[in-house]
Amino acid sequence: MKHFSPILRKPILIGFVFLFSSTNCYFNPLVNDLLNPKVEESDSSALLGLAGGSASTVSITGQIKKLGVSLVGVEVSLGTTSFSSKNTNSSTTNTAGRFYLNIPTGPATLQFSDGGTLVTIQLMVTPMGATVGFINNSSYSVQSLDVYVLGEEPVYLELTSSMPYDGLLVDNSNYGTTINGNLVFKFSEFLEMPSNSALWTAENIIVNPSIGFEYTSISKDNVTIVLAGGSLPPFTPFTITLNSSIKSETGKSIRPTSIRFMTGEF
Repeated sequence: MKHFSPILRKPILIGFVFLFSSTNCYFNPLVNDLLNPKVEESDSSALLGLAGGSASTVSITGQIKKLGVSLVGVEVSLGTTSFSSKNTNSSTTNTAGRFYLNIPTGPATLQFSDGGTLVTIQLMVTPMGATVGFINNSSYSVQSLDVYVLGEEPVYLELTSSMPYDGLLVDNSNYGTTINGNLVFKFSEFLEMPSNSALWTAENIIVNPSIGFEYTSISKDNVTIVLAGGSLPPFTPFTITLNSSIKSETGKSIRPTSIRFMTGEF
């Protein structure tokens, strides 16, 4: 008759005890920890911020313009008193009309005074970007909005003025003093000169719906596009998009910029 050593029985007994005590995992601390791991508080806070459960602070920049021209030297501030004094809550626009602000995510209001005219701008800010919701005065616009890493202010080639400008209505009462057969763009620095101006225009300045161009003249920091026939169709909304491949001689790129205007009766 074969005999089993008592030593061989112990692993079997221990395994049986562990299996039995695991039948209710909530009463077994080891199994409970395996099935219900603790979530670190920092991870939970990060997920909550991404889900929009709490406001975080981001840095934004944009250009303030009046009738398409950069507005220089105005102080842009947050329209709320609850923002932490530790953060930058006001900024004076530079020579390109650009401001830089630290701002909480969510709905935000910017305000500034231009010669006694109080302008209010409503924004929606997320960690990924910012959009303009409303401006209380149609003479003003915000372009080239961007969100950037705190403390690392971006530098761009700037569009400092344009004709047409965002929000312009062109009709028989102002055609001669506004477009007058040309699209005109002025930049903050001398442009990198292309070898083929027609190809450069087709790739970098997109008009929708499309219109015909006679030719493009690029001179230092100015671009003038002469319209075919010198005219535009009436009662048409247009969008001009300037692409980021427009560069300065120093290699700076423009932020992608959209200009929306409308034609009326001619």
